[in-house]
Amino acid sequence: MNQILKSNILARTLKSSIIALTLGFGSAALGADDSYKLGLQAYNKNDFTEAARHFEAALQKTQNDPLLWYYDALCYHHLKNWSMAKSRYKTTANSFPLTEPGRRAAAALKAIDPSFVPPKALAAATVSAQGERQPSNTQANNEKPADSKPTASADDAALDQELAGLPDSAHFYFKKSQQGHMEVDLMVNGHPVKAIFDTGASALFYKDQLKEAGLDLNRAKAGKGTRGWAGVEVSTEVMPAQIKLGTLTRTINIKMPESSNSLSTNLIGQDFIKGYQYEIDDKGGRVDLKKKLAAKQEKLNPLYDIPIEIIAGKEFIVFTVNSQYAKAFIDTGASNTIFDAFSAARFGAVPTGEVVHMSGVGGDLTMKRAYVNIRIGGMYRDNFPILIGGSGACALGQDLMEGWKYKVDRENKLLRFFH
Repeated sequence: MNQILKSNILARTLKSSIIALTLGFGSAALGADDSYKLGLQAYNKNDFTEAARHFEAALQKTQNDPLLWYYDALCYHHLKNWSMAKSRYKTTANSFPLTEPGRRAAAALKAIDPSFVPPKALAAATVSAQGERQPSNTQANNEKPADSKPTASADDAALDQELAGLPDSAHFYFKKSQQGHMEVDLMVNGHPVKAIFDTGASALFYKDQLKEAGLDLNRAKAGKGTRGWAGVEVSTEVMPAQIKLGTLTRTINIKMPESSNSLSTNLIGQDFIKGYQYEIDDKGGRVDLKKKLAAKQEKLNPLYDIPIEIIAGKEFIVFTVNSQYAKAFIDTGASNTIFDAFSAARFGAVPTGEVVHMSGVGGDLTMKRAYVNIRIGGMYRDNFPILIGGSGACALGQDLMEGWKYKVDRENKLLRFFH
């Protein structure tokens, strides 16, 4: 197949490519948002000359957005302005080789210029020890597993064996607290206990609350420490327990700090739903679980399917905050979206002076409120309130997901919104 034919085939796929990439990857051009939006509108009307003009204007305001370079290249590609298309593709591919726009630009450039040599990919970044100990950000009840994990092969084999005895699908209901947390009623070794469903945590239950519920804790053994947003390590004990939540009953190891305060709440999260995909109906107050083996391949909708990355058991997505790329994990246990101080400063989030006091694992802490512009796929939240503080990184809370029905599709690595 000659290069001109390859180029024409590629050109026919560009429009769907830009729509899918726009909504699935986000853009860092919020500082040039007006030009960016106008460019997309013109592009979708096949007015590529006008679209290129707006994208060029946006590039005058920000040079660190691979999507803008890529979109500009697509316009010139459609216009058959090969010199400009090659130039923009080359900038995208060479300057941002590890991003999705960079990879697509390299493929497009190779199709129209066989002499192009793609940049050598850098080694994949590993999760740092600090990232591995990042707390889960359940506002007043933050917990992050600090235990070391078995090897992936041993862990997978044990999980597969356990899942074989569990139902293919299950569900449970929750109620929203005044603070926005997902409160659930469950059974621990046959005793009723209240908790928060928190996908940013593993399974943490306070010993004094379990004793009050009538549990026998004589089998508890000393465990590793755990941390919350306060950043202070808290000692815990560990004990296997049978947890019944909705229609799923499962035996897992639970972590138990010694005592709680009036703001502390038990947490049930990743350890309980491990091996399942979960779909949350925020309005209906229901969570549906489905094994990967029971999941069916579904047609992707670029308007509502957002790529996710699984790191240390958490679901991370890429989005934009005030013209900058950001990565955060989805935390159903957090009523608010929270950034650590370093990330907030990098994204230009300016505290308003309003403070919010919290208390949880590791002690009390004070958060500062700020307002930012957030874009996740096709979801825009302008002047959106966030909290700044704590020892973690960035977590997306219930306030951002409020009113949506969404599914975390781990098999296809997508956050899927329904409307």
